[in-house]
Amino acid sequence: MKKTVLMLCMFGSIYSSMAMAETTDNLVAAADPDAGTNFRIGPRVASPESTAPVQDNKLFSKQGQWLSDHGVSPHVGLTEVYLGNPSVGTQTNNYESLSLISVGADFDLNKIIGLQGGYVHFEELFVPWTHNLGYGGQAASVIAGKPGPYIPKVSHLTLFTYEQKLLDDKLSIEAGKSNAGNYMATPICNTGFTCVNAILQDSAGINPPPYANWSTRIAYNVSPKLRVQAGWWRSNNAFPFTNGWEGDAGDSGGTLSDVYLADVAYKTDFSTEKYPVTVEAMGFHNTREQVNPLTSATSNSANGVYLAGKKTFWRQDGGNSNDPNPKSLAVFGALTHSFEENTTNGVETQLNTGIILNHPFESRPYDSYSVSFIWDQLTKSEQRFLQQSYTGADSYKPGRNEYAIALDANFILSDSLVVSPFIMRTFNSSSWMNPTTSTNPKSGIALGVALHIQLDTLLGFNPHPHP
Repeated sequence: MKKTVLMLCMFGSIYSSMAMAETTDNLVAAADPDAGTNFRIGPRVASPESTAPVQDNKLFSKQGQWLSDHGVSPHVGLTEVYLGNPSVGTQTNNYESLSLISVGADFDLNKIIGLQGGYVHFEELFVPWTHNLGYGGQAASVIAGKPGPYIPKVSHLTLFTYEQKLLDDKLSIEAGKSNAGNYMATPICNTGFTCVNAILQDSAGINPPPYANWSTRIAYNVSPKLRVQAGWWRSNNAFPFTNGWEGDAGDSGGTLSDVYLADVAYKTDFSTEKYPVTVEAMGFHNTREQVNPLTSATSNSANGVYLAGKKTFWRQDGGNSNDPNPKSLAVFGALTHSFEENTTNGVETQLNTGIILNHPFESRPYDSYSVSFIWDQLTKSEQRFLQQSYTGADSYKPGRNEYAIALDANFILSDSLVVSPFIMRTFNSSSWMNPTTSTNPKSGIALGVALHIQLDTLLGFNPHPHP
């Protein structure tokens, strides 16, 4: 409890300094002309999108502009994912691959039917090709195994909401099917696979990105830099077997619960500040009953906090230019903590922190490189549960703490094509995702790469730069 109070006090101090800066600087407003703020939201926040300026004269640029003028912004993306565990886990030298195709659109009802401030958002995800969905259990640990997507169904409704903007677009009220991770606690690391959050996805009930639930969200932009949000989501713990179109639990066999989130975030970028900063704090409450994996004792809810920050601390030009993409270094960190010992997933604390180098070479101005440190801590009950569940003939004494050092990069090949590789070395790996294994889990190397093609931008259906 003392640790939690200290974390909240630290955030309060940072937040107060940010609010003071908000009243004293006169920097220009954020760069996103459509949203009126530099906070990105929606399913695309989880994709490794290109940061390069969108080029003109694409194959369907005229058609894309016509659609935009008439209130339709199509979104089509293709992501190829490959993950491997050469030397980490309970079954080493395996790999997983997936192909993900997203198809959707945003509809501006003001342009379509004259309803000012009204928007409909829709996206369907298709996963037609997969290999080895059991990779997570093979890599086994929280850090190496949890990033492996388990998507057994081909088609998923990932977004279908109505949003109403009011008060000069400062207030947004949105309801329908969505994923809470589209709006709150969005990753601040360089590539998403190095900061997958088991506490938020499981204990908090924020299901992984492909899975949508009934929701209501309210957000208010105090300024282009400061946003407060609150939301309710109807979570289903059988999410791998849902398709998003269910009215309730459907035939998935899952247990429904209510997830309540409260979030405050302050964010600047190079268009608003010479040395940008991001600060976010979110609290969660999930009404799902939690079962201690060791004692079967129960808690009637799960509660916790997410705290994150990112700060640019060095620019090659010393901040003396208006370069929107300078060569720079930024430090980041995100801490998630679950308050209860009786949590079903058995993860108590997660931390990822590191340094990101942007614009590494003049010939590669939009690339980024990162080195990061990752730490996960299991509950004491989970630690003993893994030891008792082990079925091997040798001894297995799992530790509570798992660590990893990771290197990753985003190679921006064009305004619509990104390649994001990573490699990590784990230490003190556990059998968290394969508790009944008879093989002592190994620490070692895990790696992967994501290839993302934003097809709407490639073809010219997106006439505006990415926010």
